[in-house]
Amino acid sequence: MKKTIKQLTLVWALLAPIYQALGGVSTDTLQQKDQHMQIVAKNAIHNPERGYHLESNYFAHNLYNPFHKVAYPKGWIDEQISRYGSPDDNISVLQLYFYLTDYVGGDIAKEGLDKMQLIFDEVKKKGFKVVLRFAYDVDYGSTKANFKDVFRHINQLEPLIKKNIGLIDIWQIGFIGAWGEGHSSPMSSDYVNKAKMVRRILDIFADRQTTIRYPNQKTKLKLKSAYLNRIGYNNDYFTASEHPKAPDNDYTFGSKAYKQVKRESPYVQVMGEIPYAEATEWGLHSLISVQNSLKALKEHHYSLFDITQNNELNIANWKKTALTADMLRSMGILFDPSYFTENKHTVARSAYDFIRDHLGYRLYIDRANTTVQCHNKRLAVDIVVKNVGFSTIHNPRPVYLIVLDKDNKIVEKKKLSVDPRHWQPYDPNGKEDVALLHHIQMEVPLSSIVHGSIGLWLPDPEEELASKSAYDIQFANDDMCIITNHPTYGRINIIADF
Repeated sequence: MKKTIKQLTLVWALLAPIYQALGGVSTDTLQQKDQHMQIVAKNAIHNPERGYHLESNYFAHNLYNPFHKVAYPKGWIDEQISRYGSPDDNISVLQLYFYLTDYVGGDIAKEGLDKMQLIFDEVKKKGFKVVLRFAYDVDYGSTKANFKDVFRHINQLEPLIKKNIGLIDIWQIGFIGAWGEGHSSPMSSDYVNKAKMVRRILDIFADRQTTIRYPNQKTKLKLKSAYLNRIGYNNDYFTASEHPKAPDNDYTFGSKAYKQVKRESPYVQVMGEIPYAEATEWGLHSLISVQNSLKALKEHHYSLFDITQNNELNIANWKKTALTADMLRSMGILFDPSYFTENKHTVARSAYDFIRDHLGYRLYIDRANTTVQCHNKRLAVDIVVKNVGFSTIHNPRPVYLIVLDKDNKIVEKKKLSVDPRHWQPYDPNGKEDVALLHHIQMEVPLSSIVHGSIGLWLPDPEEELASKSAYDIQFANDDMCIITNHPTYGRINIIADF
């Protein structure tokens, strides 16, 4: 939601018992536990396609921000980091809205396509990826856009998408209604053309995913499972079920929508944003439960979350709320024990840091079960990966085993028949608080090497990004050695010496 309408007083005391009956938990539980523990900041890892994201909005024809009345480069990545996050957050994703408002009824001008390409070029320079959404209406009914516009413009946008596909984490369905959220337009109820639009998007955006605003809209799309299985969710009204407008807008506890997203979210992208902190009918101007927020983020396998909206209220409260290992165990939320250790002491982390670090994937090498044995000039390798993030990797990503000699010279590179999109944090049909162990087992010839090390390299699948460290995945082990000084490799995670 980008705008609000009327003033409304929220009566939280009357509503709280209802939230708990729907499957929520007490909003006071976290505040009563371990208040004496000081919050210690945790260093963030810059990993692609996950975590907190920023937001930028521009008209395609002039790169003017329709909401903040400034033109590019105002409202761009550096400014957003300074205003909403910090460099220490190592944010890697930007939600990027292009408003095609000026092109309703006609073609996208070459100038507009060139300006959008300029933005993608700048995204690449920053080492970011984007959640991409095209829209026409900057408010309810602000244009008369129709599906003729949509299909004409998708045809024009196809070369832009394919050229920059490596920089796009998610291409959201968009186009329809205010802010491209899928409502408030005659197109909203035209499911024949809507299904055609989704097919067109996913055919262009090969082997990747899109997201839709409302679960019930997805169920009405008459599409084959090959398409439906690539449609995730963007919850643009995340309130932890604690707002009078939450039903049918948020995915509320106990609802059909909540159950649908919980069932599908292990396999599709889910992202969200909190409404603005405004004392209006649609605004969220009171604190929502951190514990209920964690419950929804975990059970819906969120990969991304916006911090530009409600930054001064609920996001700020996350920074002041302490989490401990015991709290998370009681909630059945996965984590690695080392996350709550600093200089061999047990510490508390802020909810802000924990959520930041566990959105999407968070990969560890399980050293207790990983083995590397050398025998007859062959390495027998069993590398065990554990994912304790809320979700898994969703975009294509190769995995390479790298063998280095004692001087860190790369002597062997082997692409593995491993798909990290299958590295689920836990069995979706099993115990949610038990981390799965993912084995990479193989033998590697050593030739004349006697001593060296092995590592894993998880680069971007697009060749132009594969050598850039910002687009490689780094494991989260505190003792992980990362090699970053090789000219054709970004970040190599050193697993073991031999």
